Amino acid sequence: MAEIMEYGMFIDGQWAPGDSGEMMEVINPATREVVARVPRGNKNDVDKALASARAAFESGVWAGKKPEERAEILFNAALLIVANKERLSYLESLTSGGTIRRTSTVDVASVAASLAISAALIKEMPKVEHAMCPPWIAPMHSYTKREPIGVCAGITPWNFPMILAAYKFAPALAMGNSIVMKPASITPVTTLELAKILHDAGVPAGVFNVVTGPGSSMGNYLAGHPEVDKIAFTGSTAVGRRIAEQAAKGIKRVTLELGGKSPLIVLDDADLDVACNMTLFAFLFHSGQVCESGTRLIVPRKLHDQLVDKLIAKIKKLTIGNQLDIGTDLGPIASLDQLNTIKEYVKIGLEEGAEIAYGGNVLTGGIYDNGFFFEPTIFVNCNNSMRQVREEIFGPVQCVIPYDDLDEAVAIANDSPYGLGGGVCSRDVAKAQKVAGRMRTGTVWINTWHVLRPDVPFGGYKESGYGRENWYHALMAYSEVKHICQDLTPDADDKIMFNLIGLNK
Repeated sequence: MAEIMEYGMFIDGQWAPGDSGEMMEVINPATREVVARVPRGNKNDVDKALASARAAFESGVWAGKKPEERAEILFNAALLIVANKERLSYLESLTSGGTIRRTSTVDVASVAASLAISAALIKEMPKVEHAMCPPWIAPMHSYTKREPIGVCAGITPWNFPMILAAYKFAPALAMGNSIVMKPASITPVTTLELAKILHDAGVPAGVFNVVTGPGSSMGNYLAGHPEVDKIAFTGSTAVGRRIAEQAAKGIKRVTLELGGKSPLIVLDDADLDVACNMTLFAFLFHSGQVCESGTRLIVPRKLHDQLVDKLIAKIKKLTIGNQLDIGTDLGPIASLDQLNTIKEYVKIGLEEGAEIAYGGNVLTGGIYDNGFFFEPTIFVNCNNSMRQVREEIFGPVQCVIPYDDLDEAVAIANDSPYGLGGGVCSRDVAKAQKVAGRMRTGTVWINTWHVLRPDVPFGGYKESGYGRENWYHALMAYSEVKHICQDLTPDADDKIMFNLIGLNK
C-alpha cells in the first residue's frame, strides 16, 4: 500500500491546518484504500480564507494588475499544469474513479485550456467601450468598463474535480477577482494541487484559496457569507436550490450548473452503428457520473429492438475495472453512497414496471469485491412518467423510450424539469439541425456527445441552472459593468442638465 498523502488547506498562499484539528480520509473507489487525508474544515476556516481573499482583492495586488500581466501569469500556470500532467492525472483518477486514459488526455488539457483561453480573451477584451450615439443635449463623453466583482466562491462536485474547478477559477482570476474554492469532500486532492501550481506561476497570496470539509455545512456558509460577492456551484438541483436561497439574502451574483436527464433522439434515418456508439458514449462515459449524460434514449419503435440488441452486444466487450489500468474502459462508481443511489433507482424502475434488458447489478468477484462497481444497465418498457426516467440517477443506467413520429419524440425530449444536454442521431444534417433547434436544452450534440470545450459556453435551461461557464460568457459573469459619464461643458451655468431643475438661474 502506498504512503497516505497529507494535505493542509491552502489559505493566503500557504498550507494551513484546519481549525478543528480533525482530518477527513480520501479513498480510492476501486479498492476502498485510504490514499490521502485533508482537514475537516469548519466556519472558522471559511472566515480565514475569505478574509485572505478580501484583503488580497482590496490591496489591488491582483485586481490592480493590467490584464496583460494577469494573462501572462495564467499562461504560465497553464504551462505548469501541462508539465505536471502525469501527477495530476494520476491523482484525479486515483480519487475520482475516472479512467487514466481520460484524465491524462482530456482532463489536464481542459484545465490548461481554460486558463489559456481566459488569458487570451482578457488580452483582446477592450479596456473601455465608448458610447456610439452623439450627446442629445450637451457635449458629454460616456463609456463603460468591466471591473472584477470582488471575492468569489466556487463549490465543485466529485465527478470532474479539476475541470469543473477550472471552469470557475480561470475566468474569475482572469477578470481580477479573488476566489475561495470548496471542492467535494471526497475529491479535494487535485484542487489543492492546482492551488500550489497557481501560486508557483505567480498568482499572489490570498488570491486563490482552497478550504476542505463537509459540503452540507461549509457550502451553505459560503453561499450566505457577507464577504462573498459571487458564487458558482456545480452539483445537484436540490443543493443548487439551497445555494441560490442563501445567496439571494445578500443579492449575490450566482452561476448554477445543476442536474440533467438528457434526451438522445435517434431519427429513423440514423446509421445504427453510429446510434449505438453515440448512445453508449452518452450514458457510460465516466460510468454515467456526468450531469449531461444522455440517459433517455428516444428511438423509433421500428428500430427499438435492433438498437437495444446492438447496445447489449457492444457493452459485453467493454472492460470494467481499475481506473489506473490504461486498458480500462469504465472505472468504479465514486463512492458507496452513489453506488447505493444507483441500486435504489434500479429497484424503483422495476417497481414502476420497466424491464431490464441488460445489467442492473453490483459487480462482484475478484477486484470488484474491493470497490464500488456497477454494471451498465438498460431499461426497456419505459415511459416518460417513471421516476427513474425523470430523475437524475448519476450512474450507468439507460432508459429506452419508443416513439411513433418526430413530434412525439421532441415532446418526450422536452417533457423534463431539466434542460442541460441533448442529442440527435441522423444521417440528414439539415433535419438533425432542425430537431436540435426544437430541443429545450443548453447544449445539443449531433452524432456525438460530451464535447465540452473551453471556447464554447456551457449551462442549462430550466432546473438545470442558470448562467454559463466557459468562453467570454464566463468572463462576463465574473465582472461588473460600470458606466462613466463626463459632462464636457466647462462652466456651471452652461451645463444644460442642471437647468432641468432651475439651477442655472
